[in-house]
Order: sequence, then structure tokens, then C-alpha cells
Amino acid sequence: MEKFSQRAFLLCLLAALLAVPAGTALWSRKDTAAYYENRSLAEFPAVTAEALWTGTLGADLESWYSDHAPGRTTLLKADTAAQMNLLRRPSVNGVVSAGDVLLPFLSYEEREAEEYPPLAAEAAEPFGKLNSFIQSYGGTFCCVGIPEQRVYFRDRYPDYLSRHETEASAGDGAYARAMAEAGVDFLDMAAAYDAQGRPEAYYSSLDHHYHYYGAYAAYRCILDHLAEAGWDLPMLEEGDLDFQELPNPYIASRNRKLYNLWPNAERAVTGVQRDPVPFTRYDNGELSDRPLFVLPEADYLPTTYNLYMGGDFAETVLETNRPDLPDALIFGDSFTNALETLLYASFNETRVLDLRHYDAMSLREYIGLYRPDVVLCVQNDTFYYLGGGNNNVWEDP
Repeated sequence: MEKFSQRAFLLCLLAALLAVPAGTALWSRKDTAAYYENRSLAEFPAVTAEALWTGTLGADLESWYSDHAPGRTTLLKADTAAQMNLLRRPSVNGVVSAGDVLLPFLSYEEREAEEYPPLAAEAAEPFGKLNSFIQSYGGTFCCVGIPEQRVYFRDRYPDYLSRHETEASAGDGAYARAMAEAGVDFLDMAAAYDAQGRPEAYYSSLDHHYHYYGAYAAYRCILDHLAEAGWDLPMLEEGDLDFQELPNPYIASRNRKLYNLWPNAERAVTGVQRDPVPFTRYDNGELSDRPLFVLPEADYLPTTYNLYMGGDFAETVLETNRPDLPDALIFGDSFTNALETLLYASFNETRVLDLRHYDAMSLREYIGLYRPDVVLCVQNDTFYYLGGGNNNVWEDP
């Protein structure tokens, strides 16, 4: 009788343990992504003898349940609202409400100013080699440094929080000097924006990227810079574009982390060409019908910075069939996306690489294969001292 009771208890316990995941599975409706967190949800783990023996099944089930618990998003949203409005925490979900902008919370640990020059010299060396290689066949290379939103609005941080001022001043300055010493043509858009009065409209208050007006200002500076280097390129003047504020809610990267609870009226902007330059587009080697601006199907649906070119791709090619114009290669992070909608109109063929995703061949091999007339590197300044990705620009043959 005692053995029967013990077995019955174990069976009931096992049924209870399985009932929770089963009910959660039905409730979650097999959701695979967390929209506001911009990530994939944990998949239900495979129940194997090895997972049971090693104990990983329990941990995996816990992660899965944490992602798929009934009402999860509602609870997280309520917690975020309480932290913002009731507790008034200076940082919620890693985001700081700094007056009229949202900025990331930064650690108080930061490099000393004297640490940057040797790091900058090391970071600039491969770019110097790439520049020599491009010049060897008659091409032009320019590296465009763009401030990230938190750097552009760093003066908005409360005094009691870190703004990484040394990184934004000593770090950026050392990088620009090191690039010059390596023989690389470096266009510092932070200085260019400062010369224009650092207009607030150039950057989003909700996203870590610039606003489309800031992208257009960078486009003008790049073409003016290339003109000084001897390139005669057609330019999209302000009168050639119809700047349109989209009706869609703008769920940008910072407010997305706050479940879109930070009150604002910001909208994304597009620059539609009044006399469009037609193009044929290829994404990752496949013919693509994506337009320059990928918009939601209805005005009430939210949009993000990914509306520009449809987001990041390992490789995108835009052909305009104008052989009298030079060909270009642009490589860099997502700050290229908004620029691509403008820059392609100034070249015959524009190739775009994101080296965080492209791995078919090295950048040196790619440039050697296509020999573009103009090569542009577009980097935001928080990536200057990070290895890999779009800093992986040279491999010795």
C-alpha cells in the first residue's frame, strides 16, 4: 500500500509538472519572437536521455517557460510602467529618460584618455593597408565616421550618470588622428555636424541612429568631400526630394525597450525622389523587388529604422545602368541603410556589404574582384575600437 501511494504521488507530481508547460504551450500560441525585445524566444527543448542525465533539461525548460509564460508581455509592460511612472527610476530596462531624448545607461567604467592613442593606431593600421590596396588600382577610399545618437546627445545625460565623455572626446579624436597618420582619408561627421550647429532634428530622440535629415546631411558632406577629391557626381538636392513624415507610430530601438510607453510624437521620415533614379536590386545574390523604403501595410502599424532598405543585409547591389558614372562599394554598420537610399543615385553600380554578416570572401578579395572606383566605409563611433565585423578590413594575401 505504501509503495502504491508513493507511485501515485510521483505520477501526480509528474502530471502537474507537465501540465504547466502544456498549458503554457496552448496559451502562447506557438509565438517565436518577442517583438518589443527584438529577439527570438526560446524553443521548447528536446527531451532526451542525455538532457535528463546532465540536468540541462530543467534549465532549458525554465528558459522556455520564462519566455512563454501566460501574460508575459503584459506583466513586463506593467513592470516597466511601474518603474517609469511610480518608482521613477533613472534607468529602466537599460534606457535613460534624459529630458526629451532616450539614451542608453552606460557603465561608470571607462578608459583613460592616454589609453586611446595606441589603441587607435592599432585600429587604423588595417585601414591603411586597405587604402594602399585601393589606390594601387586607381580607386578612392574614404572612411566616414558618424556619431551614434548617445554621443550626439551626450550633453543631455543627468550629471549623476556616466556619459562616457572621454570616449566621445579623447577616443574619437585619437581615432581621427590615427587614420590620418595611416594615410586614410577620414571624414569626421561629428565635426561636420558641429559646424552646422548640431541640429536636434538630425538625430532621433528614440533610436540609436540618426534621423533621415541627419543621413541626408551626411550624404551631402560625403559628395562634397568626394568632389574635393576630383569626382564629378550627380547629387540629390533638397529640391529633388519630397521629405515625407510617415503616419505610422515609430517604435524605435530605445522606446522599444520601454514597450513604447515613453510618450512622444516622433515619426520616421523618408526622402522620396521626385524624378526617381530607377534601379535593379539584388540582396544576398538574389534578385529583389524591395523598394528603398519598406513600409508597413497600414498607417496604424508601427515602423522602425529597418524601413530604410528593409534593414541589414550581408550584400546588396543596386544597378542603375548608367555606365558613364563610377561604381561604388559601401561597407559598414546599419548607419549605411538610410545613406544607401541616397548614395546609389550618384553612382552607376553601388555594392553594399555588412561584414558582420558577409562571409563569402574577405573584403580585400571582394574589392580585388569588382575593383570599385569609390570605396566608402561608414562606421558609427561606438564601433571604432571593437574588433571584427566592419573593422575586419584586411587579411594579408
